[in-house]
Amino acid sequence: MGETAEILALEERRRAAMLAGDVEALRTLLAPDLRYVHSTGGVESQGSLLKLLASGQAVYRQLAFDALAVTRTADAAIVSGEMRALVQRGDVQREIATCYLAVWLRRAGAWQLAAFQGTSLPAR
Repeated sequence: MGETAEILALEERRRAAMLAGDVEALRTLLAPDLRYVHSTGGVESQGSLLKLLASGQAVYRQLAFDALAVTRTADAAIVSGEMRALVQRGDVQREIATCYLAVWLRRAGAWQLAAFQGTSLPAR
């Protein structure tokens, strides 16, 4: 598998796990020191993000990544792209459209998402 394809496969695994609410799969993909910044400005750690998803407080009804580009070194990769999602929080469904950066780091031979930053896209 090529370098770019390897990172894009990780992004797809993350997308599928978030959509499925698969906390155990996410636990292996997300770094213990993760900093996940939502488009609203809210910040999650690995633990708080997993708790949010496991509790059902946030449920991804739809989740799609588009226009992905990868910049890579031996042990770091930056993915830039667009994310569109439909997220259920309690009784409220919210449509999300962001451009994002995801930072993957290879530590002890395993790739993990170490940082994520989403920025809201203007309404179409």
